Amino acid sequence: MANPRDPKTPAPTDTAQTFQTSEEVEPHQDDGHYTVVSDIKVAHGKVPKFLKFVYAALAVWGLYYALAAKPINDRTEASPSAVPTAEAGAEVFSTSCAGCHNPTAERKIGPGLLGVQQRLGDKELDNVLHNGRPDKGMPAPPSLNLTENQIQSLKLYLTSLKK
Repeated sequence: MANPRDPKTPAPTDTAQTFQTSEEVEPHQDDGHYTVVSDIKVAHGKVPKFLKFVYAALAVWGLYYALAAKPINDRTEASPSAVPTAEAGAEVFSTSCAGCHNPTAERKIGPGLLGVQQRLGDKELDNVLHNGRPDKGMPAPPSLNLTENQIQSLKLYLTSLKK
């Protein structure tokens, strides 16, 4: 029987030769870039040049992104204006409050906020906007990273929701 490490030897190993005749084995030409592990030839293929380029480009992009990217905080940037306005409050409401409250009288997780100023009054509305209602599961807006300016804008928006 032929030497299995010879590149011109029919595939794959001596063990296979015992189960197949020489006519059943397809001859092939190895260029010698392999290792035999447990009677199995393991080739050492080369990585194509375009993949090396892709890997290098991804590494450069990843490094650039890691060093140059800045975090985005939509909640603190929801109201860029210096003066509190109801329009800015509507944006703060949509990003911070709309998950639990409707601007209508319809209830979600929390109550609908239509006419909330008439129900609570100015003093209690300020108290809720600064302290939340922990006993009912409502977090305080400052704990949601809202600034005082954004809370005042939110109050103006809620005041505009009248029955």
